[in-house]
Amino acid sequence: MPERQSPPRSASPAELQPDRIWIRNLLDASDEAIYFKDLDSRFLRVSLGLANLHGLTQAHMCGMTDADLFADAHAAEALADEQAILRTGVAILDKEECEDFDDRPVRWVSTSKFPLRDLDGTIIGTFGVSHDITRRVLAEQEMVRLAEASAEASARLAQVEAQLRSVLNGSADAIAQYAPDLTYRYMNPAGERLRGRSLDQLVGRTDREVGPAHEAADSWEAALRQVLETGRQGEHEFCMALPGGKRGWFHTTLSPETEGSGAVVGVLTSTRDVTANKEAELALAHQAMHDPVTGVANRYLLMDRLDQALLRLERMRGQVMLTFIDLDHFKSVNDTYGHDVGDEVLVELAQRLSVLTRREDTVARLGGDEFVVLCEHVTRDEDVRAVAAILVEAMAEPFCVGDGLQVRLSASIGVAVTSDASMRACDLLRNADSAMYRIKQQGRNGFHVFDPAADAGTSGAVQLEADLQHALGRDEFALVYQPLLSLADQRVIGFEALLRWRHPARGTLAPAEFLCAAERMGLMGRIGDWVLDTACSRLAAWSSGSGQRAGAQPLSMAVNISGSQLRAPGFADRVRAALAAHAVAPASLRLEISERELIHDDPRVTGALAELGEVGVQLVVDDFGASVTSLSRLPRIPVSVVKLARFADLHQRGIVAAVIATAHGLDMSVVGGGIEDAAQLAELKAMACDDGQGFLLGRPLDESAAEALLHGGRGAGAIGAAGVTLTA
Repeated sequence: MPERQSPPRSASPAELQPDRIWIRNLLDASDEAIYFKDLDSRFLRVSLGLANLHGLTQAHMCGMTDADLFADAHAAEALADEQAILRTGVAILDKEECEDFDDRPVRWVSTSKFPLRDLDGTIIGTFGVSHDITRRVLAEQEMVRLAEASAEASARLAQVEAQLRSVLNGSADAIAQYAPDLTYRYMNPAGERLRGRSLDQLVGRTDREVGPAHEAADSWEAALRQVLETGRQGEHEFCMALPGGKRGWFHTTLSPETEGSGAVVGVLTSTRDVTANKEAELALAHQAMHDPVTGVANRYLLMDRLDQALLRLERMRGQVMLTFIDLDHFKSVNDTYGHDVGDEVLVELAQRLSVLTRREDTVARLGGDEFVVLCEHVTRDEDVRAVAAILVEAMAEPFCVGDGLQVRLSASIGVAVTSDASMRACDLLRNADSAMYRIKQQGRNGFHVFDPAADAGTSGAVQLEADLQHALGRDEFALVYQPLLSLADQRVIGFEALLRWRHPARGTLAPAEFLCAAERMGLMGRIGDWVLDTACSRLAAWSSGSGQRAGAQPLSMAVNISGSQLRAPGFADRVRAALAAHAVAPASLRLEISERELIHDDPRVTGALAELGEVGVQLVVDDFGASVTSLSRLPRIPVSVVKLARFADLHQRGIVAAVIATAHGLDMSVVGGGIEDAAQLAELKAMACDDGQGFLLGRPLDESAAEALLHGGRGAGAIGAAGVTLTA
């Protein structure tokens, strides 16, 4: 029979004393989250790191449970795990879980829990160790979101997501070690994939030997030798062909490898694929020079090409022809059918112009329904009139848009021609604009060629600028107010102040019809100050007891700010003065700046934004685009609100969702702009967009209609369209 063992002996207090000392030192000096719990999952002892994490003392935490620290769901899950350990004696190892708190952001941890046994083996509780893995988990989640937002097919998306996950398990960069003779000593798996060779095939050979040698081989070897000779770190960027014919861009950091004596014995390189960044830069450059709706050149690109065309007149004979095209009564299309149909008309118009013009001509959109065609090498006056007549006829053809909808429009076309190389580009454009206004005055649907003798001083553009000089003094400007709604409960939480010019002869003009002229004339500062002061005055009145219902959330007022205003000295001081003059809380004022103005590193803009941040106003990036490029810029934009550009049918849903999620992660709120139908509203609400604006939710209102809305009215029928229920 086997020998009978004696029962386990309990340790004496003297024997346990060293263990207590070790455990106490471990817990009191450790930054890790370590804890011991009794059979009821109450804390017996905790580490200093765990107590600091919860802002408590170690003594205070004794006797507490997870229910005292975490949200109910997480506390219940932790209790279930610990009870299972107590029943089975089986430890739980490296469990990734989300610690959910009631009063702070969630925290991801990797937790291992074990049974706590007495000296005789009896389970008397549990103990565990948790490691914070929040950054890694958030990084994984972000990479997954970006992968899901890709426009590639679902199979490719799954492959990219798998690749991204595997990259997180190692370095995403190609790490290589070079000997003094430029042969490989080592290459990590990422480098093996980049070179298309295994480590065994690379060691002891140079880049030229393993081939194929890329076109930057000479400069690459020169960069390696420079590090070997100088012992200083360097950087190198190069382009090479990848398998399949695609070209890739790479950025390498080269560091000297030294031995104990300090002698350089090799070079360590870390190569990162920056192809996406390069493509984004190219896309951004294209975006900066092209109209986002139609894809044709914008004003900046047109003026650059016009400058170059005029310079070429110095060395070759000919004429430069500039054709200014404005659709007649285009506003009625947007008002009747919505901006989606209006955009389709503009796209088809741009396509018609591109088909009718030569390859070397430039078709540009200046804004709204204004297009310009630049033609060089025009030799005969009859060609000028023939081209203009063709364009008038082409614009009169029905525009087939939407679901079989045909829109009939006409165009007023102004033409300016010059053979004078000293002519300024802005003057030639102004002449074409003046000729266009002349045909507008004559009844539209035709063309007029600018005649310096007949048109000087009498054109519509010149008269418009003359009228603009006196508009402020004559009290012709007014503001209308478009409601801003919370999408969660559809309450009106503020307004956006929109400028209108009540022209005595031309009627009410939208900003697109006169702000370019105001910029040229240097009037934006005065007009902008008037808008800011008037908007603050109205906000103060509506925020008082007479305009705001008791207990309602404080109203906000958004004002659009141009780049020239931001760059003007003392702009933040003028904002501060307007707030003080009307006793408006800075946080109630929103200043909306277009994304285009924020992508350039202009120190004047950066300085103005910093000063405005100190004032305390809310900064909003307006017309924020749905693209990976815009998403990558978001963390660097110093704003608190992101206002999404209007996405017609949310084809970019994945990117929009990523923008919203990223903005929320950066503690920014998101406004969906241009909401025109219930489907768009439903999509944005599903993506957790905070607030919304658009014709579906409310058209711009005059002062009295906005006040009626705040008092519970419907603003002359402008609010509550499509069955949307709203409360002020």
